[in-house]
Amino acid sequence: MKGDSSIPSLEQEPGAGRLAHPASGWWVLFTFLAAFVLSISTAQWFWMPNFLALTIVFWTLRQPESAGMTVAFCCGILMDVINGSVLGQQALAFVTLCYFTTTLARRMAWFNLVGQSLHLLPLLLLSQVLVMLVRLWFDGLWPGWEWFLSSFTGTLIWPVWSKLLVPRESRAVSL
Repeated sequence: MKGDSSIPSLEQEPGAGRLAHPASGWWVLFTFLAAFVLSISTAQWFWMPNFLALTIVFWTLRQPESAGMTVAFCCGILMDVINGSVLGQQALAFVTLCYFTTTLARRMAWFNLVGQSLHLLPLLLLSQVLVMLVRLWFDGLWPGWEWFLSSFTGTLIWPVWSKLLVPRESRAVSL
């Protein structure tokens, strides 16, 4: 199967799978910080996507050695502390999101960004359902159906967001 040219190589298409030229640790850290700031600054609008969740999915797909479940857990704990919510609810959601992204990574590499978006929607919805269940269990607060709009906007913004997260060196190579 090594010589079979019908199977796409992840190194041949940097936009589809793992990056041909791995991003530096500084770039990965910068993208997480930018996503963290965006997630905090847009938290008052229920329909805005969770940029931190999208960034976790991106780096789990493209460079899993840079962002795995430990990074997802730490990001979730930070979001719980900032939001003043039950400690661990976002961490649970982000680790679950990272796990299922890792599970689907080889399948998602076959698709373009729009196809990846369709795979991403149920993952984002699942992470939101986990947060909602924890919130219902501890606080008894129902966020309302409109709260799930952020999964749909995250799905819509995925092609643009994933293009923005690719390091400049890899963008030049893929053109």
